[in-house]
Amino acid sequence: MKLLKTCVMIGFIVVICMSQTRTVHASDDLAHIKDDLNSKEWQVRLNAVEKLDPHNEEAVNLLLKVASTRSEYWPVKIQAILLLGESGDSRAKKVLLTTFNNTFQNWECPSIKSYTAIALGNFKGDKKVLDTLIDGIHDPELLTREASMRSLGKIGDPRAIDHIAEALDDSSIAVRLSAIDALGEIGDPKAIQHIQKRAEKENDDIVRNRARMVMEQLQKSTE
Repeated sequence: MKLLKTCVMIGFIVVICMSQTRTVHASDDLAHIKDDLNSKEWQVRLNAVEKLDPHNEEAVNLLLKVASTRSEYWPVKIQAILLLGESGDSRAKKVLLTTFNNTFQNWECPSIKSYTAIALGNFKGDKKVLDTLIDGIHDPELLTREASMRSLGKIGDPRAIDHIAEALDDSSIAVRLSAIDALGEIGDPKAIQHIQKRAEKENDDIVRNRARMVMEQLQKSTE
């Protein structure tokens, strides 16, 4: 339990740092970055990963290496995973799918799987990605279930609707909220029906109000 809490906290810190401070410069000296990636200090390696442009082929090669290194420290690996998601690279997609299904690695740090699910949300129109994220809805880890639905909502494929709808009965309020949001993003008439049913039968005020709010937003968008 202590291991899990530490892993989740580190993953959260990585995302906060990434969203607030990461600035990618095309002129960064890749040779210097490569040296830093070999540092014994994980903070130095993390800083090096933050400088990599996910749209630069050589940078993507380095990110692939970091994400695939079994011994790499969690926050560094998570950062590389998220950047690979931004790359849109087919090799990145393959590595992300492998990472998502790596039972041993995800047992060590469940946050890796949830952030991989977030990264996969950038790959639209791919059935393997769709099926993988649908499987994620039923994952025993709450964070992975939430992240999988967030990405399915972002992808917007109606084939995921019935699977997401199953999560509306999840015991976790957070998961039910994520399911409502994902269905709202897809916006298909079938998705709207599921949200409406949830609003009618939900016992929790927060979830019921979210369902009603999403319904109202969808109705306004169709006017």
